[in-house]
Amino acid sequence: MKHKFIASLLCICLLLCSISMMPEKRAQAKTVYLTSNAITVVKGQYAFIGLKMNSKVQWSVAGGNIKIHKTSGKGKPWPYCYVKAVKTGTGIVKCIVNKKILKCKVKVLAKSAFIGDFTDDAREVYLDIFKNGSKYVGFFRQFRLAQMDWLEGTIKNGILTLSGSDPAGKPITVTLSCKGSKRIFTFKKTVWEHFTQGSTVILKKCSGSDGYKHALAGFM
Repeated sequence: MKHKFIASLLCICLLLCSISMMPEKRAQAKTVYLTSNAITVVKGQYAFIGLKMNSKVQWSVAGGNIKIHKTSGKGKPWPYCYVKAVKTGTGIVKCIVNKKILKCKVKVLAKSAFIGDFTDDAREVYLDIFKNGSKYVGFFRQFRLAQMDWLEGTIKNGILTLSGSDPAGKPITVTLSCKGSKRIFTFKKTVWEHFTQGSTVILKKCSGSDGYKHALAGFM
């Protein structure tokens, strides 16, 4: 009898614990946020801002230094917005979802050594880089071979080091350094069969929408 009473008491305790956790789980499920709260780009660059929730949204911008270039459209899954930096200064991207306003601060610089769109002479390799908070984020695409999204890192001793996942989902580290107007892109650490560790690609800055359309092809 005593054992049955203890077992019943344990069941009641477990049930109460489960009920107490349910509102918290529901609240977590309703949490929405943008991929970036503050980004830094250069004049003429196109920047990507996404919503990490499948919901209907309304996008707008405040400030004359940025304008909306393209959105995913009303009712489309996994909403996103591309803005174009038209002049230096600071603007705000606003996203209204479920009557809640989310904001992303956009700082536009006149120029930057590591921020912008880059490509090689053959226009087969594209690299799009912007600053997300205190870290740099890169999107890489090589024509008919590879795409790597959200490579993240920082600058040390004049070299930008980005880490993330290769096309096979394995860890990869790449670097970007400056040599005059050229950018030296190096596969620092890689195990993917189509990349050679230590190999380099010479890049240069490109302007217009061409760079971001290729580098961010997976989000278009």
